[in-house]
Amino acid sequence: LQDHQETAMDKNNKCRNGVNYESCYMPTVVNHTTAPIHVFKNVAPKLVPFTKFTCIYFVAWTPYENPNLYAALIKCLPVLALFAFVWLQHATNYEESKYRYCILLGLFLSCVGDFLLIWNELFGYGVWFFGCAHIAYICGFGWYKPLNMRVGFIIYALGISAYLLVLPVLPKLLAILTGMYSVIICTAAWRAIARVEFTWEVWKWTKLFAAIGTVLFCISDTMIVLSMYRGWSLPGNFQRGVVMSTYYTAQLGIALSAVNHQKLLMESLALQKPHTD
Repeated sequence: LQDHQETAMDKNNKCRNGVNYESCYMPTVVNHTTAPIHVFKNVAPKLVPFTKFTCIYFVAWTPYENPNLYAALIKCLPVLALFAFVWLQHATNYEESKYRYCILLGLFLSCVGDFLLIWNELFGYGVWFFGCAHIAYICGFGWYKPLNMRVGFIIYALGISAYLLVLPVLPKLLAILTGMYSVIICTAAWRAIARVEFTWEVWKWTKLFAAIGTVLFCISDTMIVLSMYRGWSLPGNFQRGVVMSTYYTAQLGIALSAVNHQKLLMESLALQKPHTD
């Protein structure tokens, strides 16, 4: 039995010498399955509801001056569609299951926050729910592995710069709450970006989706804060259009990060056969 056992190193050496093994073909398949076009082909049909609800939101364009349940529902539908999308993803191990539930919790809390933000008097509660949503995302991304302090320093430096722009015009309590929220969302962006490893052996495009999503989240929230407290905004409806488009794209990226990577690999293996000489 021992004579028939081979280590991964032995197989790699024989691959270089021209011996055919299925494992020799596996790295090529893994790289293929992590390609964005492959991910798109697999998940695009499941994102049709999200696309439709997002279009409905921009077509309906309910005015902020008239908050009501209809406007709240229209705003929440795209995130609810993403919640259903992530719910349909099947985890193959504990880590994937934990990550999936963290993303689900974050999307649910974001949906509640979206609902509350429709009414100005509930704005503070909405921000609180979004803060909790980012904490849920952080739990999924991981708090310290991999650490990547350089990325953290850059993200926090940008966050502090944006915070200092609005700090002089914020009331004391609001300044504290805004500072806390800034730390949370910057931490979410740091942890998401730190997970992206530019090494082909461990490359996963799903991690890149999460990183892009959190960065867009920061951009969207920064635009809201600067508009509310500094009056710096794009003309007309462009401000709202950019804020909401970056927000929905951010949530989409985070939701895509929960796609079952192993399932994509198995589907690709079923369609391909190892090349033989």
